[in-house]
Amino acid sequence: MLMKQKFAKWLLVTFLLVGALPLWAQNGVRLSMTFRNELLPAALLRLEQSSSYKFLFTYEDVSSYRVSGTVKDASFFQIVDFLLRDKPLHYTVNGKFVNIVKGRKDADKAESGKMQTVGGYVYDAKTKEPVIGAQVKVLGSNVVTVTDINGAFSFDYYLTGGQQLQVSYMGMQTKTVALKKQMTIALEEDTKTLKDVVVTGIFRKAKESYTGAVTTVGKEKLELYRGSNLLQTLKNVDASLNFPINNAAGSNPNVLPNLNIRGSSTLPMNVEEFNENAAQTVNTPLIILDGFEITLTKLMDYNDDQIESINILKDAAATAIYGSRGANGVIVVVTKQPKEGKLRVTAKAGLSLEIPDLSTYHLLNASQKLQLEKAVGLYDPYYLDDKIRYASYYNERLQNVLNGVDIDWLHKPVRTGVGQNYNVRLDGGASAFRWAASLGYNDVQGAMKGSNRKNVNGDITLMYSVNNLIFRNYTSITSNHAKESKYGSFQDYVNMEPYDNPYDANGNLVKTFYDYAHSSSLIGNPLYDASLNTINKSEYFTFINNFSVEWQILEGLRLRAKLGVTTTRNSSDYFLPAEHSYFTSTEYQTASGQLRKGMYTYGTGNDNLLSADVTASYTRTFAEKHQLYVGVDYSISQENAYAYSFTAEGFSNADLSLISNASQYKLNSTPTGDRTTTRLVGLTGNANYTYDNRYYIDLSYRVDGSSKFGSDKRFAPFWSAGIGWNIHREHFMKNQHIFSNLRLKASYGVTGTQDFTTENAYTTYQYSNGNRYLTWAAATMMGLGNAALTWQKTKEVNVGTEIGVLDNRIMAEFNYYNKTTSNLLSAMDLPLSSGFSSYTANVGKMRNQGFEASLNAYIIRDSEKQLNWMVGGQMVYNTNKIIKLSDAIKNQNEQYLAQDVDVSNLFYEGRPLNAIYAVRSAGIDPSTGQEVFYDRSGNLTSTWSASDKVYLGPSQALYRGNFRTMVMWRGFTFNVSFGYHWGGKQYNSTLRDRVEVSRTTIGRQNVDERVLSARWMKPGDVTFFRNFNDADATIHATSRYVFDDRVLELQSMSLQYRWNNEWLRHNTGLESLVFAVNASDLFYWSSVRYERGTSYPYARNVQGTITLTF
Repeated sequence: MLMKQKFAKWLLVTFLLVGALPLWAQNGVRLSMTFRNELLPAALLRLEQSSSYKFLFTYEDVSSYRVSGTVKDASFFQIVDFLLRDKPLHYTVNGKFVNIVKGRKDADKAESGKMQTVGGYVYDAKTKEPVIGAQVKVLGSNVVTVTDINGAFSFDYYLTGGQQLQVSYMGMQTKTVALKKQMTIALEEDTKTLKDVVVTGIFRKAKESYTGAVTTVGKEKLELYRGSNLLQTLKNVDASLNFPINNAAGSNPNVLPNLNIRGSSTLPMNVEEFNENAAQTVNTPLIILDGFEITLTKLMDYNDDQIESINILKDAAATAIYGSRGANGVIVVVTKQPKEGKLRVTAKAGLSLEIPDLSTYHLLNASQKLQLEKAVGLYDPYYLDDKIRYASYYNERLQNVLNGVDIDWLHKPVRTGVGQNYNVRLDGGASAFRWAASLGYNDVQGAMKGSNRKNVNGDITLMYSVNNLIFRNYTSITSNHAKESKYGSFQDYVNMEPYDNPYDANGNLVKTFYDYAHSSSLIGNPLYDASLNTINKSEYFTFINNFSVEWQILEGLRLRAKLGVTTTRNSSDYFLPAEHSYFTSTEYQTASGQLRKGMYTYGTGNDNLLSADVTASYTRTFAEKHQLYVGVDYSISQENAYAYSFTAEGFSNADLSLISNASQYKLNSTPTGDRTTTRLVGLTGNANYTYDNRYYIDLSYRVDGSSKFGSDKRFAPFWSAGIGWNIHREHFMKNQHIFSNLRLKASYGVTGTQDFTTENAYTTYQYSNGNRYLTWAAATMMGLGNAALTWQKTKEVNVGTEIGVLDNRIMAEFNYYNKTTSNLLSAMDLPLSSGFSSYTANVGKMRNQGFEASLNAYIIRDSEKQLNWMVGGQMVYNTNKIIKLSDAIKNQNEQYLAQDVDVSNLFYEGRPLNAIYAVRSAGIDPSTGQEVFYDRSGNLTSTWSASDKVYLGPSQALYRGNFRTMVMWRGFTFNVSFGYHWGGKQYNSTLRDRVEVSRTTIGRQNVDERVLSARWMKPGDVTFFRNFNDADATIHATSRYVFDDRVLELQSMSLQYRWNNEWLRHNTGLESLVFAVNASDLFYWSSVRYERGTSYPYARNVQGTITLTF
């Protein structure tokens, strides 16, 4: 019967959710309760669960009482009166808190004049969370204390009546109340200030006195802008995080994106390296999770439901405390803390869709493709014998077209990936001991068939408070399994001819296809390869345990010690069976080559990071106007890492993919690997002084030592200084009602980076078992070390302002920055007689400058109607310039410039790092269809020469940003965000690879529709695209392929409904129920028409979730 009643209740809830979701009244709820000799604390807890109120009491005061009886159709407070009748207890109400104390209502007065323990609880009136570190002062006395981690305070004092207690906290309105034995005090947000607290990972500061440039992203924004992973979410939220486009990777869930803040600050070692690999991981910001460093991969896979906030530190004043690691910016992640009280359970379940976006592909169908081949003369050979043979090839394909063969190859390897995610979090505990545990599972099924990324995240947080000590232990595990699609590269399917049927008449997959001339160079069927037992997967397991203890030695003086251990183990497997088209090359057609078919590459690694630090901080307010904060931090860390990999070949059977079935290592290869140990030590000092909440100064100094550097330059200092002025707190601003916040700030500092390999500083050797003398293995030098190699240093100035108008109805922020990085690592030429062509030295210099601006405004802000409409936007501008290069890099430029490469990324002083160099085009000659060029002197020429390349512009956008709107009405929240960028140049490789292709290419692959409709065909045609003449063996890309890059994208949209009224709590036991739909990368508009997602297609991500809180 009981189960039926529960089912009936849930059925009712489901009906209401599917229907109109009416908003039930929260007042006037009547309750009926029965108590059978029940302990009073248990009775109060049961009543609390049936209401939105929370009881506050001392357990000893109420534990000795029991209650019996029945109350029917009564209000909440009528039941409270019933429970406390005939007992020496009384209660007071403050908001949603009911404070029960011992004694009658006149107890405070009766005990006046006696030394008593006075105590209370301070909480945020809006969030109901405890206010930590609030100053509590008895006016007219020397009694001053601060609230602890639970928002509680206590002190001994003589109660004489009429005394006043003052409670203050940065960013909240100061409150004065009558001094009583027990108090519950709610602080309201001060709309004249920003109440945000900046967590730098080492020190914690109020934003109002913080001089650094920082963006704070709360958990609410993470929910509204949710993407397929946490990095995608951050991209949707904050434009100051720059994610360079990786067009090859598209929306592959297993590819780690590049990321930088305020531009690139590091040069590659050489020009060739930069052109071959666009990934610049050396510019990745430092990532801190609860005070400890984590990797970008860990951040991407982290469970965002466990995050309280993310602070993005951008300038030197914010990052100088990290010294040698802070030049590229710092991302500080703060996890959720356990909440005091009864057990609280939050469960979440959701589905995600990865919908492939193929809208940028415009290929020919079978009929059009055959028409094009005929038009360009592929079937009109010179010799008569060939004419008959080619005619038969053409007729064969024509028959297929007439029979309706028109294969949509684009959709063969893709799907709408359906993933799922689940998360459950439990927390609770008393004031002395609190705990939280969570378990999350996220399965992202990619748009390519078979590709997926699965993560399991588990966290346990334990907090214990005793006297003046707070112990905290955080344990986290992450298990990741990633699998790439068996269907290979998406480009293979784009290339396939639409008249080639992947299946024969019997329904079996065809292994290969002929080109138009039936040459010996066969074209593999990618669907056949996909049917084989290929393996392409990777996995890693990360264990993190962070322990800390905090001791409040004296009032305002705290000492915190932390110890962190991180262990990561990873492996990767890549297997191609012998039947794969990879082995159709001539290398494997010999007798010995046949035995080498089948290949397996295995890699594994382990990384152990041990870090510890001790932080002492002191804060004090003097004469009610002088606020001082001083902090000192000492940190040490050691990282041990190893990795190795090898490739084996010669597998006799596709089903025997175990690596032990290989016959040998790959020809002319051996296992590779390395083992490294890196140590880092740092001492940081920080001081902040604020006068009357108006003027403030912030100073930081850090000395770092790293084992990566040579013995001569192992230690280096880094520092920053910042000042600020809260103009809105000036006396002359008190009577104005325009500016609710007006702040100016400026800072200057020096930070560094140490992202390079130890071979640059040390003369290192590599053992070689292939070279021996008798039984001794040989060792070869890997490079000449430079003992004087020192830190790359970035000097940065930042000037900013924050503005709030009309009670913060309109808020704006602007920061200008200029940062110069010197001592850049660069290759220096050596005489070849030394055995090496170059060594590494500190030579280069580069500058980034720009601004970051944001504006947010409430169009409607009506609390009575529970209606808010807000609009906002961001704009980020960054320009990059190389100031100084080594002679070796300059020589490499000239060598690379002369190579037969169409478009190059070259380094020149006075030009940006990401620059495009190509030969200028004068257009297509209508009479011949040939392209006309400009040489380096500006003269017309019909000959393309690599040495005529000139600078065409930056490949990175100068301007980028977003604009958004959000509407909140009662429990509904609707949010839309657009992203944009412009000011850069884009080399359109689609024109080279898919449009201006040769006859030979047309005969082997499908092409863009513009080949048929827009290419030059006969004299007099005025076109953008050249002719089909194969006499010019190589068709070179020129400035015609470089376009202004302007993009607008609908990057995020969400709709959320939160149901959390009294009816829901009373009838279902749920505190709240939240429905949410999030979508990312919905539409993309570009001034450049090109194919997006070449190796892996882009996809639209849609997620639907439901969250229940008990």
